Amino acid sequence: MTAALFPIPAAHSSAGAAPQAEDTAEPLVVDRITPDAVDDDSTLRVVGRVTNTTDAELDDVTVRLRYSRHPFTGRDELDEFASGSGWQPNAEGPEEDGVGTLEPAADGDYSLSTPIEELGLSGYGVYPLVVEAVDGDGEVVGAQYTFLPYTGDDDVPSVDIAWVWPLVADPQRADDDTFLSERIPEEVAADGRLSRLLAAGAQTTLSFDAGEDDLIELLGLEEGQEETPVPDEPTAEETAEGLPSEEPTDEESEQDGTEEPADGEEGDQAETGEEDAGDEPEEPTRTEGVPVTWAVDPGTLDDIVRLASEEYSVVQDLEEVTVGSDPAVERFEADQSAQVWLREARKVLPLDTVVATPYASADLAALVHNGMDADAEAAVRVGQEAVRRALATEADGAYAAPPGGVMDEAVYELLAEGGAERFVLREPTLPTADWLSTTPTAQAPLPSLEGDGEDVERVGLVADDGLTDVLSAPTGEPGQTALALQRFAAETAMIAGENAGDDRVVVASPEPRWDPDPAFASGVLQASEELPWLSPERLDDVELADESEREDTRRDLTYPDADEELSSTYLGQIEDVNQDVRLFNSVLVGGSDPFRPAVLRLESMYWRDREAPAGVARSLVLSTLQDRREDVRIIPGEPVTLASRTGTTGILVANDLEDEAVYVHLSVFSANSERLAIGEYTQRFEIAPGTKTTVYVPLSARINGRTELYVSLQNTAGEPISSQDTLIPVNATGLGTQALMISGIGLLILVVALAPRALRKWARRQAARSAEGADEGTPAGAEAAGTDSGDAAADPVDGTPSETGDDGTERSTEVDAAEESTESDTSGTEHSRKPDGSGR
Repeated sequence: MTAALFPIPAAHSSAGAAPQAEDTAEPLVVDRITPDAVDDDSTLRVVGRVTNTTDAELDDVTVRLRYSRHPFTGRDELDEFASGSGWQPNAEGPEEDGVGTLEPAADGDYSLSTPIEELGLSGYGVYPLVVEAVDGDGEVVGAQYTFLPYTGDDDVPSVDIAWVWPLVADPQRADDDTFLSERIPEEVAADGRLSRLLAAGAQTTLSFDAGEDDLIELLGLEEGQEETPVPDEPTAEETAEGLPSEEPTDEESEQDGTEEPADGEEGDQAETGEEDAGDEPEEPTRTEGVPVTWAVDPGTLDDIVRLASEEYSVVQDLEEVTVGSDPAVERFEADQSAQVWLREARKVLPLDTVVATPYASADLAALVHNGMDADAEAAVRVGQEAVRRALATEADGAYAAPPGGVMDEAVYELLAEGGAERFVLREPTLPTADWLSTTPTAQAPLPSLEGDGEDVERVGLVADDGLTDVLSAPTGEPGQTALALQRFAAETAMIAGENAGDDRVVVASPEPRWDPDPAFASGVLQASEELPWLSPERLDDVELADESEREDTRRDLTYPDADEELSSTYLGQIEDVNQDVRLFNSVLVGGSDPFRPAVLRLESMYWRDREAPAGVARSLVLSTLQDRREDVRIIPGEPVTLASRTGTTGILVANDLEDEAVYVHLSVFSANSERLAIGEYTQRFEIAPGTKTTVYVPLSARINGRTELYVSLQNTAGEPISSQDTLIPVNATGLGTQALMISGIGLLILVVALAPRALRKWARRQAARSAEGADEGTPAGAEAAGTDSGDAAADPVDGTPSETGDDGTERSTEVDAAEESTESDTSGTEHSRKPDGSGR
């Protein structure tokens, strides 16, 4: 039986008074009703306050009770009465005249009391109760409609109650570093929503004072963030020598401190493990208070861990940010409140069962219906990992908490394949049978799946929707907490009083983003212990009755959200993000998937009716993903000049990712292979986080001139991981360094060889001038003739016959022969010094 909670009506104003604005105080406030449940020996007390919300004076204000001697007959009547539209009780209780005259905006306290035995109640049940204020003319100033549970003299019926206590927040992070708002920091503050829920569910004193400890160290938030040491000498990885091996060698295993077990050791280790298991201490359990089952969203816990770990960014004015724009962000230091919240959560949550929703409450049904089963499976797997990381404890894998408490057969099968046997659900998923007029017990059998063994029996644990609505009542304004607690008592008393036969369990599960007043949150747990018709029960202890004793009190599995899922269009955009993530992951070593949580946050059911902020979050994730891909890059170098036929160029590849090693394929090809050929080089190699490596590529120029090398990084499948290639200009000139050295040496030899000839030529000319000075009497014509004939006959210095060169100079036959020999030797040296087989 479900029931919708109607708001308690606004108090009636006195006739003739001007109406007040909606944000003014209630004319009549009920601060306290005691006791929650009454018997014949009780005295009912109602305490509160009356306020004149009109602009006229109110005279002779009094407060009175009206009630009925007949109880409600069904849970649906509670809603009708609370709305003020149902039947009105006409029995009057005691009246108090102590409020008196109230000026506009003035208020006065009241206190009513009456022995229960004077009310003439007929027996166990829930009775209507009206608290109203009237003025001297009998006009109603204000009224509140509430309930009076009465146990009577007979045996009090009872019902077990099991609590599911939510710690869930909406996804508020895009990429790992960027939050969409400051909501999570606000909620983990000492007076924030999540802190209040944690304290109320713990039912013990928690301290939200940071103290003197280094909480980052205490919580182990620095683990796994060690910097990669830079070696003194280049390693094979840094020089791109060789490929990483698939498995560690024996030597590597020894260095890592791991050894393969010797023959016979494996069994010994197994036996030792069994003995150790027997000695393990029992897990801590709650010893005081009402047992609760914590329902946590791993995405929320992951957000809190991120806040606590290091500085982060928050988008400013999210509503004004458009898709694809670069939003303004503000940087914050690591959040100390988040650190304190984690510290306290780790103290109390392991005392009870922890149940995890899929990560970020991913819309499992929409994912499965759109062929994204891998994402749905990842939401469950990543969720378990996030709980372990945040709370240092495991979520109970036997439980599944589908987002929104609803699932269809496909989601049921997916969760069951993951090991779930107990499913926390809402009533629309397992509705009450049509023939049943009372509240069914929470546990119900779920259908068997193909391949199940005979001993496999899965159970749905159905939260009562009526209680969920009651728990969602507003409690933030004066008087609302007292009325909400009274309604909780009335609702549970009605369930217990139903003539339903067998023992029953009701599951109380507030809505995921529950935001109660602390007094109300603590009050409902206290009421679960104190109300005589309620018996607190651990959800772990709620089991199916024997098959022979079961009744079909619920219909088959039903999926009510078919028209509310994330749309195929939206999920198509997420698939595009997935493709980019897959390409990025394809170069990471170890199969890591760092962007999976960000994608799962985009797949949350939270975005069902929030397309605009979802688009901004998606844009931020894509931008960060592109930046991370570009962190694995080729560092452009200077243009290459090939002065000889062959040469080598170095290509510098950097991995600027701080936490991920990469394994890449370096692709190099020539824009004109007929002009420039590429030799063999190391194509595939691993680069450690934050390091660089140089790959040396041999080049061979067939034709002088300018061309380009196209260089890119790819994954092992040949897919480029960068948006465009890096271009390296290459200019082949045909004159290399070695060729220049050889030419220089040849020129030097030539100068040395020609120097003696020049000196002899100079000496002959000096001798000729001397002879000319001794023969001054010789006629000019004879001198000329003699000179010519003498030069042709013999060398004036050594008497060796000479020849006249092509330039008209005289050449000695012996000198010429020596020069020819020298030139021949010089030519032979140039051709023999071609280094490494290179040439010009």
